[in-house]
Amino acid sequence: MVILLGGGTRGEIIDRVLAVVSGAVIMQSDVLAAFELGMVAPGTTDDPMAAVLVQLIDRQLMLAEVDRYVPPEPSADAIDRAAQQVRARFATASEYDSALARSGMGEERLRRLLRDELRIRAYLDERFIVPPPGDDELGQYYRDHLGTFTRDGQVVPFDAARAEIAAAVATTRRAALISDWVRGLRRRAEISNLYLVRR
Repeated sequence: MVILLGGGTRGEIIDRVLAVVSGAVIMQSDVLAAFELGMVAPGTTDDPMAAVLVQLIDRQLMLAEVDRYVPPEPSADAIDRAAQQVRARFATASEYDSALARSGMGEERLRRLLRDELRIRAYLDERFIVPPPGDDELGQYYRDHLGTFTRDGQVVPFDAARAEIAAAVATTRRAALISDWVRGLRRRAEISNLYLVRR
């Protein structure tokens, strides 16, 4: 899947504003960079540009909250590791360099984006702590998702799958809490999605 930036000569990036989130601008090159470098996944959609843009709008809303509360700054080593993970998504160094070039992304700008990503994760980890699920909740999740706990046609016994079930329940609950929080941020923010307007 490829997201095209539009016309222009080979190697030229024609950029434009796709959204404004409470005064913060999201450019078309931002969307392309996020997609090309695997920082967001559009999922199954006929319009990956729109799908990635929605995620970047949410990310900007979260980043604005992070800037208000100022979580601990990620270390240089943590940013290095995050940068290495991005490079590891590409089979060769030349493929990685090509992705950077297509998106107009330099190494320094990538590190700034990764720093913000780590700050967002730290904030979410601190704010959205999910208490351990009880036995009733674990049992209900297990019964509702037996297919998930089936291996080679055999259902894994509850006790053997308990740790996996607990992790899945905690992940689901945390995702729901974050989703509700982001919806609240959207309601309070001034968002202009110019991509949808121009389509």
